[in-house]
Amino acid sequence: MQQSEILSLTEKLIPAYQADDFEHVLLQLTEGVSPSAKLLVKMELNRIMTPSQKRIDLRGRLSQDCQEYLLDGISHWLDDRAFNQYHKLVKKFGGYTEGVWESLVSQPSLAQGVRGKPLTLESDLTDPNSPFEAEPINLGYDLLRRENRLKLTSQIAITLSNGETAHGVTVDLSGAGAKFKVPGTFDYNLGEVISVSFNELAKNDKIKDIQKPIEYRVLGVEGVHGISPVKFLRTLRLTPTDAIELVVEQHLNTETKKIRHNNQDKITRARTRGFEHTYLKHACNLPLFFSGEQLKVALLTENNHSIWNYWHDERNQQAIGNLFSPERMALLVKAGIKGCSNVLYSFTHEHQGMTLFYSMMMPEASREERQLFWHIGAKKKSWRAFHLSVFELSDKEISQLSAHSSELAQDSNTLTHCGILREISDDTSALDYLLTEKPRLSSSELGKFRHPRKTTQPRGIYFDALSRRKEPRYQFRSPLSLLIDGQPAISAHTIDISKRGLSIELALPLSLPTNSLVNVDYIELKLYNDKLPLNRVPYRVVRFSDDCKQVHLAIEENGKTIKTIAFLNGIIDNNRDTLIEKEESLPSAELLESMHNVLLSKMVSTPIYVDRRGSSLKTRAIGVNYPLPGYLQLFERLGHNHKLSLQPIFKGRSNSLLVNSMKKRLGAEPVHCEVYIAALKFGDRIQAVHTKLRSDFPSARERIQFVKHALSLGELYVLRLSCSPVFDPLTVLLRKDINELLALSLTHARNLENEMNSIHGYCELVDITEEVLIRLELN
Repeated sequence: MQQSEILSLTEKLIPAYQADDFEHVLLQLTEGVSPSAKLLVKMELNRIMTPSQKRIDLRGRLSQDCQEYLLDGISHWLDDRAFNQYHKLVKKFGGYTEGVWESLVSQPSLAQGVRGKPLTLESDLTDPNSPFEAEPINLGYDLLRRENRLKLTSQIAITLSNGETAHGVTVDLSGAGAKFKVPGTFDYNLGEVISVSFNELAKNDKIKDIQKPIEYRVLGVEGVHGISPVKFLRTLRLTPTDAIELVVEQHLNTETKKIRHNNQDKITRARTRGFEHTYLKHACNLPLFFSGEQLKVALLTENNHSIWNYWHDERNQQAIGNLFSPERMALLVKAGIKGCSNVLYSFTHEHQGMTLFYSMMMPEASREERQLFWHIGAKKKSWRAFHLSVFELSDKEISQLSAHSSELAQDSNTLTHCGILREISDDTSALDYLLTEKPRLSSSELGKFRHPRKTTQPRGIYFDALSRRKEPRYQFRSPLSLLIDGQPAISAHTIDISKRGLSIELALPLSLPTNSLVNVDYIELKLYNDKLPLNRVPYRVVRFSDDCKQVHLAIEENGKTIKTIAFLNGIIDNNRDTLIEKEESLPSAELLESMHNVLLSKMVSTPIYVDRRGSSLKTRAIGVNYPLPGYLQLFERLGHNHKLSLQPIFKGRSNSLLVNSMKKRLGAEPVHCEVYIAALKFGDRIQAVHTKLRSDFPSARERIQFVKHALSLGELYVLRLSCSPVFDPLTVLLRKDINELLALSLTHARNLENEMNSIHGYCELVDITEEVLIRLELN
């Protein structure tokens, strides 16, 4: 018998070595084998199963950094992969044996450069020096902290709920919780109670009760299941003991150490909050706040104006409140359910000068009604698909917001839910919805999906307390006439005025579509200058009030009105002492802080921060929440050095996706595109990743074939990517954080400000895989 055959039989017998029927299994596997070969198999098995006291030291033999671990009383130097493999092998061999030692020291997949070639890793599919390696920033994580944490590396032994024991190390400790680095071999479940023995601290620190196991509840698991060599557990302490507080106090035994530790924690928090503020200021989705079934507040950002403006009618009156009917909210808001989400389709129809809104949520319609809605709506420029998520606010969140009732329409104490409305499709992908069969239903069947004509006025608050006005407005009352071609003059008077804008109140209601051109006859002001045509100044209609009597106007700027604008500006400048400026209602920093805390725990999209510190654009950071969604797990598996690789999206497309969309032009809007990613797998291992933009497919048939192949050979992710320039990354809250950091460290405050100012562009990822499969009817 050849040596390879002997080793193969030995490998098969390892699991049965400690079993009572080992001899019987040995006889079965070696049936027909010569007695000498049986002896060799048994000798080899006894050798590799012999307990070992040898030390493993892989320093200098691996490309990764090694760390010292005290495992089963023996000190080893291992990297993360070897650390994980150690636990796998110990489970396999039943303890630390000669076989474990040989596997770790000699196995080429671990000891790179020891023998043979290293194992090809999934991360080898991407370039570690790519500009699209992004550092993951755990947004909202610091909100959970109620105390500083001590960064401490110490050996521990963890007993899982199923009785298995894993060795690991502490990452940081606090009295209330801890973060542990553990091998990825084991399965860790959210909510699981684990028992932790602090072996190294028990040996070195003379603290009562530290020798006893302490129970923790697992709150979060960072790392891809079955892939990451190590994982990180975020935990909450359950066992009532002050031992950990005493350990922290002992390690911070001088005032200097305490101050240094506290300052470092504040510096880390300030950097994370910088990315959080930038995310909330530039998010492409529209956060909403409800009081029961009624929409009360919307949070506006630099990039969600298109969603907010979409729901304005022909009078420029906000009609988004009609989107949330009592029947629809009953499907989304249910007692005892913390969160609910669904897909919502919409379009508008012009009828007798009125803009009528239609919307349909998936559970509200039969298949035939949905197909009819698609066929009628998708042919219109106003076609949209949204994903709506609604979350119940906790008592603490309600209390935080109720403290600012004077800023939130006097009723924030009744706010009960928070919603996120994100656009996932528009008219550019409308043809997908026409691929389905058109049902034999009358178009009148869609009448039940039409919104009522009543207007609602939810409070719109910008996530930054900076004025959005281009010029100040002043209270000013003066008579005038509104002139419309073909109609008699309408008497009116001014409410407020600026050099380019005007707010007036009409004597009679008037209905005109927005952007209509009208003329204003300044009855009183024209007496001050008879050389200007103040009896016929052209203005555009911006907005009507609910009763159609108050109108906001913007002057038509051209060569003929330049002198009129200068005249109005002179009137304002010469009467500053008597004119009262109308103050703009801006949110307080405290209100923004409360909304910041509420929204960060409800992330439904992934922000990407693009900067230009060198000659090219780079995706420096990406905001995440754990556990990671599937597409981020893919990027994590392809990444290097604990970063996420965004190379599948941007490689070869940086000019079209980043450079062009992030040019800082006045009035720049986010640019959207659909990204199709196919991760081809062999077993659990990724063999290749193929990415295409929607525009790369020559036809819908090729795109459908791509989707089918991806689903049959691995995983499919369809992402909606939104890219936009960042004009000013600093917010009021961030400036406040930087000012507080100045008192600790001028250098760190300057570095934080420079890092935030280097953010050149903002991208946002939304997973629309499920909706794409629905529209293509491949689900």
